[in-house]
Amino acid sequence: MDYRRIINIHSLMVMLVVSFSTIASTLDEIARLENNKSVSESAGNINKETNSINASPKNTPVWINLSNGKKVDVQRWQIVHFISSNCPYCHQFNPVMKKVSEMTGIPVFVYSFDGQGDAVFPTVLPTTTEVTNSFFAELPKVTPTDFITHKDTLVTIPLSQGAVSEEALIQRLDETFTLADRLGVL
Repeated sequence: MDYRRIINIHSLMVMLVVSFSTIASTLDEIARLENNKSVSESAGNINKETNSINASPKNTPVWINLSNGKKVDVQRWQIVHFISSNCPYCHQFNPVMKKVSEMTGIPVFVYSFDGQGDAVFPTVLPTTTEVTNSFFAELPKVTPTDFITHKDTLVTIPLSQGAVSEEALIQRLDETFTLADRLGVL
């Protein structure tokens, strides 16, 4: 294990502890808004070997395989994505986020610091001071920034900051879910 990986794991563990203190009302708001979306979203059933997506009923698990051999029901999780409509890194990264979301079946909930979406994510929720303080307690407030949140337990783990490649985002998802498994919150 190299030094950067140890630092990343340590940082994620510290941020995970901080995320447990996240204000419940903010995450309740996310859950409420997710449940009240007027747009119909269909969950996907992913076969990673063939990379095909098939429609599945709402409560049917959607499994992805982690590099450690474990499986995760990604239907229980969602990505909370922070953007700004005038952020060039967001414009670069948003298509990557959307593609990975569609590939994995993990939905994306988008907050915008300026209250506006973009061509990829036109429907956003403006951030509030409470949301910003809850999610960014130990992180710099930069865009894009992403967290993975369990829909039932509201466990929130930092996922990425800045524009990353599709491969890097998929690797970060694997590392984040593996960390969640090690911490017993998967």
